[in-house]
Amino acid sequence: MKAIVMASAIAAMSGAALGQGMIINEILGSTSGSDWEFIEILNNGTAPVDITGWGVALYDSDIAAPGGLDGGSPHFVVGNVILNPGETYTWMGSLADPGYAGGSYNGTPFSWDVLLGTNIVENSSYTAILEDGSGNAIFSAFVTDGGAGDFANQAGAAITPDITVGPDGTFTPAGFAVLDKNLNTTWLNFDTALLNDGTIAGGTPGVNQKIPTPGALALLGVSGLAATRRRR
Repeated sequence: MKAIVMASAIAAMSGAALGQGMIINEILGSTSGSDWEFIEILNNGTAPVDITGWGVALYDSDIAAPGGLDGGSPHFVVGNVILNPGETYTWMGSLADPGYAGGSYNGTPFSWDVLLGTNIVENSSYTAILEDGSGNAIFSAFVTDGGAGDFANQAGAAITPDITVGPDGTFTPAGFAVLDKNLNTTWLNFDTALLNDGTIAGGTPGVNQKIPTPGALALLGVSGLAATRRRR
């Protein structure tokens, strides 16, 4: 959930950080049936961040045609927004909107800030980049189906991503969630019957689902929770 403030308040808030701690926290993009999709960013730091004018761009990362924008992206922040530590900002696809309605995680209801249409996330290898208003990369996630030569990029220029997710056999993972401040990740469920089930693997749009302690992370396993996956 976000914090929205008036432009005058933003101008006065000189303490707002310049991107420190901002991450792409969760993406769901390729599921059974018609794709449930959402993208969530999180202030994973310790200071407020002004994300006015920011967006998430999805760059095709298949070796055959890298660098093109996918999913109708960039998906931009709407209005003047400052995210406090622990707050999220979420873009929701129209097919996932009814699927997550009424759901919650640990008692916190799911929410989203912008409702988009369909096909907002690429289904083959892509690089998701959180970009500021000047197009600077703040955080990047390379999500891959393992195709030979596929590479993380920003508009075709190779980059070293902050996190890499996949492949799931020869498929792109359905999605991912960041588990902790060390950027360990888990995959989200592919089967829509297992989404919105109250677990991290079921997707938690608009909720900061961070596991609080290393002990809890070890118990669940950093390589992934009990998510359903595709193998081929």
